[in-house]
Amino acid sequence: MNKVRVGVIGVGGIANACHLPNYMKNPHVELVAVADRDLARAGEIAAKYGINQAFDSAEAMFSGTVLDAVSICTFNESHVRLALLALERGLDVLVEKPMAVSVEDAELLRAKANASDRVVMVGMSARYSNPFAALHAIAVSGELGDIYYAKARFMRRRGVPYGWFTSNQYSGGGPMMDIGVHALDAAWWMMGMPEPERALGKLFHKIAPYDTKGVGFYEALSSENKADPVYDVEDLGTAFITFKNGSALTIDASWAMNGVQDDTIKIELYGTKGGASLDPFTVFKELSHLPVDSTLKVAGNDNYESEINHFIDCVRERKQPLSGVDQGCQVVRMLDAIRRSSEAGDSVII
Repeated sequence: MNKVRVGVIGVGGIANACHLPNYMKNPHVELVAVADRDLARAGEIAAKYGINQAFDSAEAMFSGTVLDAVSICTFNESHVRLALLALERGLDVLVEKPMAVSVEDAELLRAKANASDRVVMVGMSARYSNPFAALHAIAVSGELGDIYYAKARFMRRRGVPYGWFTSNQYSGGGPMMDIGVHALDAAWWMMGMPEPERALGKLFHKIAPYDTKGVGFYEALSSENKADPVYDVEDLGTAFITFKNGSALTIDASWAMNGVQDDTIKIELYGTKGGASLDPFTVFKELSHLPVDSTLKVAGNDNYESEINHFIDCVRERKQPLSGVDQGCQVVRMLDAIRRSSEAGDSVII
């Protein structure tokens, strides 16, 4: 088979750290073009990776090149519009998380993707981490019994990203939409992806922006929301989600709070035959009626490299991805319910 001809839309941080270098490593990929609203930056990135063409819009890239697939690495609010454009051109799509910032947009993309013969994958990168995949395998094997409760969190003490992330216009939300989405998706996936029922959520904006010294975090490469920055999203979110099979999940995500910082996503699973947690990776069981804790060692990997390789495999083999649009849409529905619940001050139907 010929190499998969790939274009990347948006050449900011996630494209540079995760998409472009890993496409370069894949022997089945030809990186054809990049597109960004900042044409000068697109040109610089194209030169850095030896890509021949750079454009100032996705439309211009689609008209000026022959592609098989695209990565969408832009502001959250533009994900669906660009994915639909790519589908109209008959392209396979890897869209960064979250798939959409509204249920309506998520359902639209889901319907268009399912009506096509294209691969549409959502960048839920935690699923492609070896430890996460190992815990998922244990959970779905039945080794833990029925998983009736899970806890997930990703709490940063002082970790507000600088730029478009803090503007609801571009991001659609704060840490729950940015990093909480990974914890929520991973825990729900490990639970067997039960159908969501209700959510009780609360979004707080109490600390950021702050003037704490000696801290710094990710800065978006684009200029949006930097000259006169807006901060109109939460800095901490929490929720309790119930499912139609009787199980429940708690999720916490923070960019700014006064407490212990997590270095990675934390997940705990509680089943009728056993339990498990990540970081450290531990399984809790009974042997001969005695409680036993087993610490497991799983070789690490570059989950973004695995994600990109999986996408290319799906394109080449015409198979459905591990993180597809149906699941991406359900995650958006849960995130939307958390926001609605916080605004209403009560639980809401998902």
